[in-house]
Amino acid sequence: MKVQVNMKLPASKESTKLDLEVAETDTVANLKDRIAALQLIPFPAQDLLLNGEVLADARQLSDCGVKELASQSLDFVVKADESTLVKQLQELLQARDLSCDELGLLYAYKHGVSVSQALATLDLAGEKLQDFVKKHKGFQLEKNHIALVRKDTALKPFSAAEEIESILKASGTGSMEIKELLSKFIAKFNISLASVVGMKPNDFFTKERERFVLKTVAEKKVVMLRSHSPGATAQTKPGQTWQQQPQQQQQFQRPSVQPARGQPAYGVAAPPPGLVGEAAGSIAADEAAKSLGSAESQQYLDLHNRICSRSFGMKAQEALSDVVDAVQEIAFLNVNRIVKAGSVGKGTAISGAAEAEVVFFLAGLPGTKQDRWLPPLLRAVAGVLNERLNEEEGVDSIVATQDSVQLLVKGPLTVDLRFSPVFGSYEKTLEALAAQGPEARHFFAASLAEERVQFICRQPSAVKVTIRLLKWWRDQQGWSSKLARPGDDILELMAVYSAVQTKPQDQRTAIANVMSLLSRFKELRIVWSNYYTKADVWAPLLRQRPLLMDPVNPYVNIADSQVFEPRELMDLARTTHFFW
Repeated sequence: MKVQVNMKLPASKESTKLDLEVAETDTVANLKDRIAALQLIPFPAQDLLLNGEVLADARQLSDCGVKELASQSLDFVVKADESTLVKQLQELLQARDLSCDELGLLYAYKHGVSVSQALATLDLAGEKLQDFVKKHKGFQLEKNHIALVRKDTALKPFSAAEEIESILKASGTGSMEIKELLSKFIAKFNISLASVVGMKPNDFFTKERERFVLKTVAEKKVVMLRSHSPGATAQTKPGQTWQQQPQQQQQFQRPSVQPARGQPAYGVAAPPPGLVGEAAGSIAADEAAKSLGSAESQQYLDLHNRICSRSFGMKAQEALSDVVDAVQEIAFLNVNRIVKAGSVGKGTAISGAAEAEVVFFLAGLPGTKQDRWLPPLLRAVAGVLNERLNEEEGVDSIVATQDSVQLLVKGPLTVDLRFSPVFGSYEKTLEALAAQGPEARHFFAASLAEERVQFICRQPSAVKVTIRLLKWWRDQQGWSSKLARPGDDILELMAVYSAVQTKPQDQRTAIANVMSLLSRFKELRIVWSNYYTKADVWAPLLRQRPLLMDPVNPYVNIADSQVFEPRELMDLARTTHFFW
C-alpha cells in the first residue's frame, strides 16, 4: 500500500512530504529505517507518529491502524540538535586528535552520511566542520586539527605500546604478522596505529625495541614481544641470525588462521572448473615457449620479453604492495580483507600501461545504498591521503573519482582504491545483487573483484602472453574516443574464449584467432558457466548483441553498447597487421 509521511527535521518549520510503498506487515522500525536511509538522516533518535500518537517500533503498520492514503497524519520526527552532533564527534575523538579530513572520514564511515549532510539536517547547510567546532567549547581547533577539551585531567593517557602489547599477549604466542596486528588495532580502536603514534609502524616498533622485536619470518614481517623472543630464552651464536638457529628454537612463526569447517582458506578463491594455471605475476616467456613451442611464435615472444620482463612484473607488484601498506597505515578503515586487482593484480600488465585496483572489504559498511555512503567516503579518504601521503611515498597525485580514489604512483602506475561491504561469500554477493535494481548493480563490481582476478590468474601461461600482446597492439592504435577503445576486460575475455575454442599451437595462431573474433565482434554471443549457469543470467541481457558476459557477474554484459562501440575495433582487426 502507499502511504504519505510528513518528515519533520530539527530546527525546520516546514515538513517534507514523502510517498512510500509499504507492506501492511512492515514494522514501525522498518519504516523508520527506510525513511532515514532515503533522507540521509544520521541521528538515531526518531519517532513515527500517527495522528499525534508515537508508534512502538515492534508493532506492524496494520496493527497501528495505518491505511493507504487515508485521511490521517503520519509524521516522522527527527529528535536532534547541535548537541547530538557534538556528542557524535566527541565519541570519534576519544582516542586522539584528528585533522578535519580525518574526522570527516570517520564520521562518514560510522554513520553513512557526510558531516555536511548532518549539518544540513540541523538546518546548518553551508556551515563547515571547522566553523561548527569553533563555536562549541568542548573542542579545540588548531592548525586544521581538532582536539577534545578534556575536563578530567586525571585520565590515564592512551598508550599505543601497551595496547599493542595486550593484543600480542592475547594471541597466545606473543607474536603476530605485522599486517594482522595493524588490522586488529584498527578493529579495536577504529584508528590506525600510524595515526596514533605519528610515524610508520616499522619506525614505531624500532623505537620501542625494549618491548618489541621486529623479525622477518618466511618472507613475512612479524612483531613479537621482547619477553617472548628467542633471544630472551636462548643465546644466539656469534654471526648467527635468529632464522639460522636450530629449528626447535623457532617457536614464533606467524600465526595461521584456520578457516571454519566447510569454508575456503582466507584469500583463496576456488578456481573456475576445468581451468588451471599459476598465480599472477609468475609468467615467463620461456614457460610459454615450452607450451606453444613453435618457431613461428618467436617474434611474438621476443616482443613479449620487451613489454613484460620478469623484473617489470616484480617492480609493479612491489610498488602496488607499498601503496597498499601506506594506505593501511594512515586510513581509518576497519579492513576485513584486501584484494589486488587490475592488470597488476591479474598478472597481465605491460610496461607503460600498468594499472591496478585495490579493493578494501570493510567491516560494518551497509550492503545497500552505495550511492548514499560511497561518495562522502571517497572524498574523505582522498582528503586524508592527500594530507598524509607525499612524494616521499612515491605518489604524485590523489583524486576522488565517481567510484574510486585514484593514485598516480611513480613508475608510472595508476592505482584505483575501491571499497566494498563484506557479504561473506560469492553466493551471498549474488543474492544482494539480485535484490538491487539495474541502476544500483554497478556498485557491486568491486565486491566480485576476487573472483574476477582468479578467473584470469588461473588461465594457462600462454593465454596471459596473448592477453599482454593484445594490450600492446591496442596501445599502438589511434582510437577516436574512450568509447571506441577496448578495455582490458574485453581483450582478456576474448583471449580466454579464443584459446578454449581453438586451442592454438603457437602465439602467431593465437593472435590471428583472436583478431578473427574481434573482426566479427558484433556477432558475439558468449556466456560463461564457470561461476553461474545460463539460468542465472539476467534475462534482458540474453537478447543483447554483441553479448560478452562477465564471467563472475550474471548481470553485466561487458560489450554493452552504452560502454563500448566496436566498429573501430572490428575495422582495425580486419585491416591492420599486428606488428605494423
